[in-house]
Amino acid sequence: MRKIFYVFIAILLLSLDTRILFAEDISGLSLEECLTLALTNHPSLRRSKAATKDIAAQLEAIRANKRLKLELTGNASFSGTFDYWDDRYHSEGLSLNATKLLYDTGRNKLQQEIRNESLLGSQESERNTRITVAANAKKAYYDLVLKFLNRDVEREKVKNLEEHLKNSQGLYEVGRSPYIDVTKAQSDLASAKVSLMKAENDILVSQEALRVAMGTDIKGTFNIALSTQLLLPQPAQDFDTLINIALEDRPDYKKLLHDVRGSELSVKNAARTSSPTINGSAGSSVSKREGTRASNEYTIGLSINIPVIDGGAEKAAIDSARAQLEEVNADLDALRQQITHDVRSAALTLINATDRVKSSHTSVEYSEENLTLARGRYEVGVGTPLELSDAVSSLASSRYSYYQALYDAQTARADLDLALGHMPPELDLGVTQE
Repeated sequence: MRKIFYVFIAILLLSLDTRILFAEDISGLSLEECLTLALTNHPSLRRSKAATKDIAAQLEAIRANKRLKLELTGNASFSGTFDYWDDRYHSEGLSLNATKLLYDTGRNKLQQEIRNESLLGSQESERNTRITVAANAKKAYYDLVLKFLNRDVEREKVKNLEEHLKNSQGLYEVGRSPYIDVTKAQSDLASAKVSLMKAENDILVSQEALRVAMGTDIKGTFNIALSTQLLLPQPAQDFDTLINIALEDRPDYKKLLHDVRGSELSVKNAARTSSPTINGSAGSSVSKREGTRASNEYTIGLSINIPVIDGGAEKAAIDSARAQLEEVNADLDALRQQITHDVRSAALTLINATDRVKSSHTSVEYSEENLTLARGRYEVGVGTPLELSDAVSSLASSRYSYYQALYDAQTARADLDLALGHMPPELDLGVTQE
């Protein structure tokens, strides 16, 4: 199923739409660099790795319980009276004992298998953390891209209104327009400058969000590299295929499958709570006391533990294990439904955003033409200030819609990759920003 997906992605990349231009290039961090920083520095990744190491250590501890154990013990003692120093005497001894679990009805092996399923599940959780961190960093990056582009829209709007104010003042001075046209232009320009200040502040806020998403402590403000070209792949429409890919690749789903297997093994292990155990032991010791000859001894033995009445401990353990298995199965069913929702939602959003990019790009072209006409009409005295102001606002609104659609397309693609359990293709394919 994974091969089908990569073939599908390859076809998408070969059938890309016309490349769409951003407003400008800004020297700074590229998307790939942001993703690399996030996957290197984010604290949640360290935490997930530590959790995996902890479970691996627990598995090794369970294995150690079945291995041969050797214990070396030495002792020395001195005794006497405070009154007569010559009456004191001493003794010393050394012993070596070996013990080993010989038989436990397979409980140790089951415990190893249970903990191994936990280890595999933890490794999937670690992979899921990496995918989530990368997706969040990508969305934070494009949110900052959007804020830069929105600032450019406000700058363009201010520039157009400054030009309009200059024209209004010139026409007023030659007596071709009333003074109210000048005051209207001044008011519109002041409002546009306020919007520009807000857009610049939004950049700072988004920079902080990207900083957190990358898990870095970059000091001060920083820029990102806005690509001059954005590739928009055609969205996938075969939802059933995508859902099957997600069920095969999603690490959180795989983790729950390991949890189910571990819970099933726990039920078997609980059924052996009151099973007998056999331990073997062997030892050798040497001891000597003051004034006597050294003595050597050895011991070999078997110990059998057969529970007769456990007070209901086995039944309680079985009931608990079965309840936990039922919980995990319920979580698995819920996640399967959530995966279906996530995949369909992201794919539909990607389809909608891609369509909006095309239509809003056309709207921008029309708004640019309309502004040119409105400016010309006003300069020859047949247009009104309101008509020109509306044209400026319409162009800004069209650009906002266009850039928002670009942002929605990229975040929808990030959400779709996350829903499928895949890393961003920018990393898989080695794509860098231009």
